[in-house]
Amino acid sequence: MASEGFNYDSIFMRLLNRVGDVFILSVVFSICCIPVVTIGPALTALYYTAMKGITVGEGYVAKYFFKSFKQNLRQGIAIFLIMALALFVFGVDLWFWLKQWQEARLGFARIMIVISVVLLMVAAMIFIFVFPLQAKFDNKIKVQLRNAFLLSIKFFPTTLAVLLITALMAFGVYYAPALAIAGYFLIGFGAMGYINGALFYRCLKVYLVTDEETDDDSSDDDESEKIFSDELKEEE
Repeated sequence: MASEGFNYDSIFMRLLNRVGDVFILSVVFSICCIPVVTIGPALTALYYTAMKGITVGEGYVAKYFFKSFKQNLRQGIAIFLIMALALFVFGVDLWFWLKQWQEARLGFARIMIVISVVLLMVAAMIFIFVFPLQAKFDNKIKVQLRNAFLLSIKFFPTTLAVLLITALMAFGVYYAPALAIAGYFLIGFGAMGYINGALFYRCLKVYLVTDEETDDDSSDDDESEKIFSDELKEEE
């Protein structure tokens, strides 16, 4: 009986610790997204921390997050600006050709609508995978973008799942903005990070050539922890 009680207490405490981690992750992620241009490094740090929590365990959330945020600040901002520009351009392009089709019924507009949709979907797929890659692999921006595209196709069910989660969160903002934003700030973004992080880790773990589970938390200040993989690294 004592043993069962201890096990229940252990499970309960682990659950509380995980909820606390989700809360901390949500808050620090939300704060770091406020300048907008830092959304890229914030997403990178979100997925780094979530995948770290999956492999190592609970705790050290803020430490892991800000370590990754600092390490990926410049390249994370650059990647985000590139992807934001691509999504904006393709989105405006799609809107333009839809207007042309609605107003003039131009046959050429239908072709351009299809092309615009394809380009917008490709950009969205790259956006989904590029920040988890940035969290785990050191590569040039063009290589990260290329690998994100290839992996988004290879693991298309994961891509669809993350797209669905993102769409549901966007719908929440549209349906109840104040409630959704407050919920995301307190726990939603952290929960999304852990859910998506688990999906991404299943895709990326075969490329992780270093065993992260052996990391020592007390010596986790090493800035060179990023993992290199021959399969995902730029060829010389």
